[in-house]
Amino acid sequence: MNLALYREFRPSNFDEVVGQDFITKTLKNQIKTDRLTHAYLFCGPRGTGKTSTAKIFARAVNCTHTHDGNPCGMCAECVALSEPNTDIVEIDAASNNRVEEIRDLREKVNFPPLIGKYKVYIVDEVHMLTESAFNALLKTLEEPPKHVIFILATTEIHKLPATILSRCTRFDFKLLPIQELVEHLKNVFDAKKIKYDEKSLHLIAKAGEGSVRDMLSIADSVASYCDYNITYENTEKVIGLSDRDSIKNILQAIANQDVSELFLAVKSALGRGKNIQVLCKEMADFIKNLIMVKVGVGDYSILDILPGEYASFVEMSNLFDIDYLKRAFSQFARIELELKYSLNPENLFETACLQLMSIDSSPVETVVRREAPKQVVKEPVKAEPIREQTEIEKIWGNVLIKVKENNMFALSNALTTVNKVAQIGKNIIITTNDLGSYEMIDNSERIGVLLKLVKLFDDSIENMIVEYDKSNASVQDIKDSLKDAFKSKIKFKE
Repeated sequence: MNLALYREFRPSNFDEVVGQDFITKTLKNQIKTDRLTHAYLFCGPRGTGKTSTAKIFARAVNCTHTHDGNPCGMCAECVALSEPNTDIVEIDAASNNRVEEIRDLREKVNFPPLIGKYKVYIVDEVHMLTESAFNALLKTLEEPPKHVIFILATTEIHKLPATILSRCTRFDFKLLPIQELVEHLKNVFDAKKIKYDEKSLHLIAKAGEGSVRDMLSIADSVASYCDYNITYENTEKVIGLSDRDSIKNILQAIANQDVSELFLAVKSALGRGKNIQVLCKEMADFIKNLIMVKVGVGDYSILDILPGEYASFVEMSNLFDIDYLKRAFSQFARIELELKYSLNPENLFETACLQLMSIDSSPVETVVRREAPKQVVKEPVKAEPIREQTEIEKIWGNVLIKVKENNMFALSNALTTVNKVAQIGKNIIITTNDLGSYEMIDNSERIGVLLKLVKLFDDSIENMIVEYDKSNASVQDIKDSLKDAFKSKIKFKE
């Protein structure tokens, strides 16, 4: 039987794990220095290498001849542990989530390993355990026998009790940027002697959405359809993604305010068998790239475009004002979920396009008209803070992109409430009127992360200050304050 690509190319040592260098280096150093902890928590999206890394780690801690922290694969322990054994125990918490099964595990952990030095328990999808099962696991997780190591893996970290989180060494696996996926896919295809073109690699990697496993599963389907001679046209047929010419035609029609041209462009895209939800997602992604090009982002690890396409994106972005593009991006991102449940998704998509046509097609003039009184300045020196503020806002926009790229979802959500960004000397000051977001951001560790990201774009910044604008507190903060004052006796109409 022919193995699927994601199984055939599953990493056998830490060096083969793609895109998780921080995690693999840390684990290798712990193995080399014999500073292991009793419980690890691997969290992150699907297909990013959590279970594969756990299996490698389980073999490496028992290997007697490790090479730079990697299992050698040759010693008696490595050979024995590569086959089904009792020392590396994999538990699927999705189907073994009852308290009785965890109690059974508690009894078995006391038995010593038969092959190596450690007995390793890998609990996959640990968030599926019931509350009573978590309670049963807690004591064992806190003080396990010296020969036992627990590795908990989950895609939904927020469902784990704080008591479990506090007893584990946590590692966050991230989704991979397209360029890293492309390089990995290229190595896989070269090893399998599959012919391909560069545009096809990019398309398959994009469809994988940051997951190595998803990408290789898609690549398997594409390779079979193309008879191992992959072309861009055939790849597009298998994946069902809308080609960028179709999207450009739709945006061109919106820019020209040409309704008949718009309907023809949409019909043309759908007539090629394109899914309307995929078309909407592609529109949102395309417009996001236009926004980044418009504000001067030139990093291809962030931009979802090929180097040869940059000039065409610049040309397309010049058709629209930045505020207009923001509204368009918000429009298509909003209806993406609605399309799934709509009885007539095509009409909903076309309505969204028509609404963009109804917006003033000269947003620059609208902004100038609204801000005209502020721009009547006799002394040019007073205009300097406006230029500085604009530059800081551009830097802050790039920082927000980096936060999302690194999958810091909680911090990203908190940063959406920031309504003012300013620079005073070498300090950057961000202001929010939401107390919960302020408390989330105003943390030395998170401020340190944000400051590092700011320095990528302006290394003259030395400090970051977070301020809470109490005078313009959010509605929820005001409600909470009133509830505190009236000892929760007050109720609000929803």
